[in-house]
Amino acid sequence: MNKEKFALAMIVFTMALVFPVSVFAAGAAPGSVSCYNCHKTLGGGLAKPALNWAHSIHQQNGVTCDQCHGGNPRATTMEGAMSKAHGFIGKPAGVAIAGVCNRCHPDMVLEYEKSIMGKAWLGGSGGPSCTKCHGAHNNTIPVLPPAKHNICLQCHKDITWFDQIDPMNVTQNTVEMLSKMQIKKGEQVILGKRPPVIPSIRQDLDPYKIGLIAFGGAGFVFVMGFIIYLLLEKRD
Repeated sequence: MNKEKFALAMIVFTMALVFPVSVFAAGAAPGSVSCYNCHKTLGGGLAKPALNWAHSIHQQNGVTCDQCHGGNPRATTMEGAMSKAHGFIGKPAGVAIAGVCNRCHPDMVLEYEKSIMGKAWLGGSGGPSCTKCHGAHNNTIPVLPPAKHNICLQCHKDITWFDQIDPMNVTQNTVEMLSKMQIKKGEQVILGKRPPVIPSIRQDLDPYKIGLIAFGGAGFVFVMGFIIYLLLEKRD
């Protein structure tokens, strides 16, 4: 094989490797999604979902409008794009949101359904939906410790220690733990944040609290007894 043929073969081989990777990395090109092309021109609230999706993690991973809303993202007319024959469901609401998210995130949805907040939402007695915390189009994960406009502040006035819990799996134990922390915080405020005479014991050591106090007390008595012994020895 001469040099020219070898160089040509290497160019073709390189393009064969690079082209699929570049296409994959590009995600869903907004220009190829008719829902986006139409909605971005409508302005106001109708354009906002499209513009948010264009910069979202879903767009970057090739998740197009039809995968959540149904319809045909390659249709050239509104009727075609919103065709019920292509499964168009419009805007999911209520518990239907969980069904949509479950298509790609079944493990997380199942975990949330078992939590206090998830049970409240699915039972219609409150609690945030998936999109309430993560957004519907420009999806994010709330950052803790909280930023100035953290999503948790929409429902909670005090989100201290929220960075120590799993928001997808809030249980009764979680609530009790946060309550204990709030009580300790109140006590510190009342005492002027002065350190207590007896230092607090870490929560994970609570089952051993009595033993630790007894051991500390025995050690204290032993040290005091030894000091008294030394003093008496000096006097003799």
